[in-house]
Amino acid sequence: MAFSMVGRLFLACYAVWRDPARDAENVAWLRETVKDVEPLGIGHYVAESDLLAAPTRAVGSFAQPQWQRLEQLRAQLDPDGGFHTYLGLPAGS
Repeated sequence: MAFSMVGRLFLACYAVWRDPARDAENVAWLRETVKDVEPLGIGHYVAESDLLAAPTRAVGSFAQPQWQRLEQLRAQLDPDGGFHTYLGLPAGS
């Protein structure tokens, strides 16, 4: 995998449960926990970020010059949007 940002530490928050009836409760707990620690971080690892909670986290998974380069390449090589992007996040976001 490639990283364009590196911090001194890596923190990943997970929640695991067995009862599907508790999905909403546990997802809410996880998202609140991530929100509480988010101000301490510099970004997100795209493969372990909850992009459904906040699609803009895709942008925060790359250093800005690398994100802009990805967007330029996408516009140049896939102008019709044939390849999937991060949850429909508009180009240039």
